[in-house]
Amino acid sequence: MRAGERPLVIVNPVAGSGRARPFWERCAAQCAAAHVDVEVVKTGRRGDAADCAAQAGDRLVIAVGGDGTAHEVVNGLLRRPGGGRPRFGALLRAGTAGDLARSLPSPSRPDLVPAWLTTDRWRPVDVGRLSTSTGRRYFINVADAGIGAEVVRRAARGPAFVGGTGNFLGGAVVSLLTHRNAWVQLRLDNGPVLRRRVRTIAVANGAYLGGGMWIAPRADTNDGLFEVVTIGDVSRWLGIRSLPMLYRGTHGRLAQVEFGQARRVEIDSEEPIGVEADGELAGNTPAVFEIVPSALQVIDWRPSGILTRDARASE
Repeated sequence: MRAGERPLVIVNPVAGSGRARPFWERCAAQCAAAHVDVEVVKTGRRGDAADCAAQAGDRLVIAVGGDGTAHEVVNGLLRRPGGGRPRFGALLRAGTAGDLARSLPSPSRPDLVPAWLTTDRWRPVDVGRLSTSTGRRYFINVADAGIGAEVVRRAARGPAFVGGTGNFLGGAVVSLLTHRNAWVQLRLDNGPVLRRRVRTIAVANGAYLGGGMWIAPRADTNDGLFEVVTIGDVSRWLGIRSLPMLYRGTHGRLAQVEFGQARRVEIDSEEPIGVEADGELAGNTPAVFEIVPSALQVIDWRPSGILTRDARASE
């Protein structure tokens, strides 16, 4: 945190079925006890987080909520006028899915938050820029075209007591039983146009999606590349049977799964298929995904003196 600047904390109080509000209240009490001064705004509707972030100037902006809150804040930061690379932090332990927190470590304990906020260590991260039928947006974690949009839609309607992973798993099972694989045209960078019948194509900056599915085990948030995971013409039965492989990151053993890397990904289809980004519905194909290298600075959080790529080892 730069001297004389108060971080702007954007809290989505309804994230995680209301868990974000009491989580931040505990964090705020710890900040007050440690004399760490912050400005707090609470969102009231969709779009508020992006608008607040866009007006934050050069301050550090913290998202408190879930992956959707982080998605909004990132989009607001990247549309603000002028300045250098925006500085971003996310307390995502109170959201529904929490996939981004597995790639960008942050404290899960409120008593660690003051030290996190005042850490003067930073590292750059890439973001993705996505163009679809609904226009252009940015994403920081994973976007996909195919079954993912159906899973997101169903998970959002799931009961709160089940939790994020449970709702995404349930949404995945129902979607696998009803989804029809689609023919697509896929192009990575300047390579040939590939025609594939697919279940989904994940364009990954981070490694996880869907409440803990390890979709892209080799993804790196600062290598200037997407990890592109194509899950091909998998049958409904094989799709359900292989779900545990997605959580373990071993789905690459399936003959229908292909991995690639690219800075630009183009996906088109004979019939429009749904696209989601960071767990938010993002229109339909045709879709173009472009990497924006080192677009943000994030807090380089090392609670044990060692930075790990997987946030599971951060506490």
